[in-house]
Amino acid sequence: MLDKPNQKKSSFDILILIIYIAIYSLMLFYQNKIQSYGNISIVIQGITSQLQLLLSAFIVVAVSKFGYYVALAINIFSALRLMIDVVTIQSGSAITGFISTVATIILITIIHIFYERIMKNTTELIRTNEELRQKDEKLTYLAYYDILTGLPNRQLFIERIDEAINLKSSVPFTVIAANIDNFKLINNDYGNNAGDAVLCSYSKKLKRFCGNSIFLARINADEFGMIVYGKESEDTIVNYIEAIREIVAEPIKFKDVKINVTMSFGISSYPLDATASTEILKCVNSALSVSKFNGKNMHTFYNKTNSYNSYK
Repeated sequence: MLDKPNQKKSSFDILILIIYIAIYSLMLFYQNKIQSYGNISIVIQGITSQLQLLLSAFIVVAVSKFGYYVALAINIFSALRLMIDVVTIQSGSAITGFISTVATIILITIIHIFYERIMKNTTELIRTNEELRQKDEKLTYLAYYDILTGLPNRQLFIERIDEAINLKSSVPFTVIAANIDNFKLINNDYGNNAGDAVLCSYSKKLKRFCGNSIFLARINADEFGMIVYGKESEDTIVNYIEAIREIVAEPIKFKDVKINVTMSFGISSYPLDATASTEILKCVNSALSVSKFNGKNMHTFYNKTNSYNSYK
């Protein structure tokens, strides 16, 4: 079914064709009337022939779908009529008109052929540009998003940290790394598909939890990263982590097996711990390493004095 713009264009094209046929027919009618006017009739017929040519060329371009065929048909009709006049009354002006009409037919045919080629090349160019745009979007997606979970990847996570630091009105923020404990054992015991199922399931749950206020990314194979914007107290961050623990506590069902996992957390704050993305990530990883070393399933806040505060 045609949409409204296409319907309007089709109606407009039909109107143009009707006007063209009407004007062309009037010219043919008056050409017959003035044939008896002597020399002036040749001048007037020359002018009308030129106008007919211009009108025919215009209609071919203006109404590309049917304009050429309408112009071709009406000019062939005119040429046949003039040929009859040449044979029957042997009129000099009819010969001139016939030659002019044949020239018009040739000209509009050339215009039609080149116009079709231009439109074809334009269509191919548009299609090529669209394909390039889609490929560019795909490459951009692959560069900044994780294919498995659909979450932002480590590269975009780092860029978001840099953006937050470089803002003129930059505010404090907290970076949390959440690493799945014993993830390799899940892959070994149940297979890689089970590991993928765990990652996909928790990524969806964490995404719902984080919403638009916390930036969530998959920054390593078994690790999620979060940016909590604003100056939040340690108690608030702990509340976030406890909420995540409740999410993780829900077992993942894979085939007929229920997989239970835990997470370890490392936390670092800007600008308290560091003022560059690379340094912030080092702090987060150091804190996460302490959580892993001290038994996993806990969170650790980074401390510049290298004394870590770890909690079950």
